[in-house]
Amino acid sequence: MRTIIRQGLLAGLISGIVLGLVLKWIQYRTGSLVYTLLLNIDFVPLLPPRLPEWLEFALHLVVALVLGVLFKWWITRWQHPWLAGLALGFASSLLFFPLTMLSDRVPAVQDWQAYMYWLSGHVLYGLVLGAAGALQMRK
Repeated sequence: MRTIIRQGLLAGLISGIVLGLVLKWIQYRTGSLVYTLLLNIDFVPLLPPRLPEWLEFALHLVVALVLGVLFKWWITRWQHPWLAGLALGFASSLLFFPLTMLSDRVPAVQDWQAYMYWLSGHVLYGLVLGAAGALQMRK
């Protein structure tokens, strides 16, 4: 169980960092607020609507760590890390729609270009998870 947790945390950390950096780069290059959306905490009760970027990124990484452990647990039962990673990446990309409805400082829910950036980042996230899982299974 410790190995599952440790490997899941590592996979989640790496994939979460990659996702964050890619969306930050996309936002920088295009102006599409996909990185702002990733870090958005407007809807979290008991938190102020804005925190320092490093703290919002840390909260994003907490979610990525939890998903990494769930991913690792999943692939110990279903030995298809690439498919599991892509499924998790695609499923998490669907959060675009409810999250955009919760704030007025992120892309609009009907902004399909922003969703394509968001989807691309999350597919990459899933590929990184899949790669981490495949490497861990080879050991």
